[in-house]
Amino acid sequence: MRHMDSTVRDDYLWLLSENASPVLSQVEDDFREKVNALTINKRLRKSISPTRAAIVIEQALLRLRAKVKFDRANDLFFTRKSLEQATSQRIARHKVGRFANLSSVADICCGIGGDLMALADRQTSGSSLTETIGIEKDELTAMFASKNVELLGLEHAAVKQADFEDFSLQRFDGIHIDPDRRVKNRTVRGDFFQPSLTEIRQRVTQKQSLAIKVAPATPPHRSTPDDAETQWIGDNRECKEQVIWSGPATTHPGCRTASYVTSQQEAFHFTATAKELEQSRPDPSGKLGTNIYEPHPTVLAAGLVTPLARKLGLRPVDAHVDYLTGVPAERCRLIRKFRIDAELKLNLKILSKELRQRKIGQIVVKKRGVDQAIFDNIKALKIAGENKATIIATRHNGRRIALITNIEARR
Repeated sequence: MRHMDSTVRDDYLWLLSENASPVLSQVEDDFREKVNALTINKRLRKSISPTRAAIVIEQALLRLRAKVKFDRANDLFFTRKSLEQATSQRIARHKVGRFANLSSVADICCGIGGDLMALADRQTSGSSLTETIGIEKDELTAMFASKNVELLGLEHAAVKQADFEDFSLQRFDGIHIDPDRRVKNRTVRGDFFQPSLTEIRQRVTQKQSLAIKVAPATPPHRSTPDDAETQWIGDNRECKEQVIWSGPATTHPGCRTASYVTSQQEAFHFTATAKELEQSRPDPSGKLGTNIYEPHPTVLAAGLVTPLARKLGLRPVDAHVDYLTGVPAERCRLIRKFRIDAELKLNLKILSKELRQRKIGQIVVKKRGVDQAIFDNIKALKIAGENKATIIATRHNGRRIALITNIEARR
């Protein structure tokens, strides 16, 4: 366990107290009004110590950053590391569905409580009383998680400072764990997590619902059972995390799932079996259709482009490119459509001339299957006009092309 010096502890206990609340609120207002941090710091040091001034400023900045993840960020407390690693409220609420009917759940390595707060707010059909325990080895982070649970009025939740190996898991129906992946340097290798994926498996039984949150790029680990489900979850246009499910919480044993959660808490999924993953890639030959489709980053991270293309009746634009074309057999929220308005040879002079003729002055550039330098050069083009478009630099049957898509006329 990591403990703080007594003086440091006193400063953070003050931060969590009612005495600090008006000071923190004022600093948040100052930042929203674009007041310089040095000016704020100078004013604060007239009434509080330099150390307390620094932690107030840091907390106010973290709360502003946290708004993209939490609706009530202004009421919560964060450390820099825990905010970076915290599950967003949207994704946490999505995951908690698999724990809904469990009476006792532990959130190991809970950080400031991104998943813990959602787990503590779950509803069970069998009982109105549920137990949710957050376990965190760092004292300051555990203090913040406990305060966050209290601030949200989550009465049946608690936080305990403890090491993973010293905390008994036997009484819990469900376990969520987010092992530390930044012990020295950031890693995606399960043997280097704390606790390691092997250590986690050794302490959890097959009767317990288990969710292990890891980075999207984490490769399969030898300790993962064959009947586990691996789910990649994203929101907006990003893949945020990979979750390895095992035990009763597994809804698709032995499968991979790509999931996209919207701001309205709608979830869209695509799941493929091991057999479907072995299917050959559709033939990319043929002309481009009227549209090109970009798979969601969760589909890409999960390696599900081929089975999704086969299900939708689409084909890749090139043997080594994951853009798709054709006419989808059904509507799918895990692909993004771009209407092709012009198909050109990938040549900067040709592209620049076409953009000028179409009065396109604002562009978003995407690329797949071509060098980064091409992307940079297209973005650097000097163009002018009132219209907007997305430029896709890619390959079609081995030939480099530039697609002008989704032209928006601005009047």
